[in-house]
Amino acid sequence: RIEDGINQVQSSVAEYPEAITYLLEQYDKYEAEQLRLSDIISGFIDPNEVDDVAPTATHIGSELSEDDLADEDEDEDEDEDEDGDNSDDDGDGGPDPEVAREKFGELRAQYEVTRLSIQQNGRAHDDTQNAIAQLADVFRQFRLMPKQFDRLVNNMREMMERVRVQERIIMKLCVEQAKMPKKTFVAAFTNNECETAWFEYQKQAGKAWSPRLLEMDEEVLRSIGKLQQIEEETGLSIAQIKDINRRMSIGEA
Repeated sequence: RIEDGINQVQSSVAEYPEAITYLLEQYDKYEAEQLRLSDIISGFIDPNEVDDVAPTATHIGSELSEDDLADEDEDEDEDEDEDGDNSDDDGDGGPDPEVAREKFGELRAQYEVTRLSIQQNGRAHDDTQNAIAQLADVFRQFRLMPKQFDRLVNNMREMMERVRVQERIIMKLCVEQAKMPKKTFVAAFTNNECETAWFEYQKQAGKAWSPRLLEMDEEVLRSIGKLQQIEEETGLSIAQIKDINRRMSIGEA
């Protein structure tokens, strides 16, 4: 069902710390009267109602760019200017500001609990996994406006693309230019994307490709460094970024 797919995407996105940070920043802008609440959410799902409506998301599976989303924002602004003042969010059908304050407070509190557990225990710890699951449960209650949902999904896609770019560079250097057998490269590189030990070993292995790897030392290490930077930015390992994107793609299918 479409609802199940949306829920899976939203649960996957919830594991990406920057997604929650972004949503909380959007709410802060509402509090500062820089955004309307209806620019962020259309309402909330009652977790006790199994037949409640799924999160609003019209572009799931699309490839809308930030420019496309910005154009959509401008179109909406023009429509609202023509329709008159729509700033009253608690009017007919709009999200209730008091409920929103409570829900965003819950999201912020659970996000802080989760972030602290990641810092203290690591993501693999049972306490952290439970905190992440609770964060996803809270996040799933938000009916995000399509443009907000799409931005969260696109941010995750862009992060994955940054990973792929560096991985392609490393494979091209090692396999195409240094003539390292692809099977050997894949076995050494997989799950060690941010490690240098596999590369140092292959340089000193005395294989036919070892001297060529020595010549490419600087370029390969530069790309590994960029992968390390992505891990630092996201608080996720490369393997976790891939897993989140995989589950997100399944939900979009």
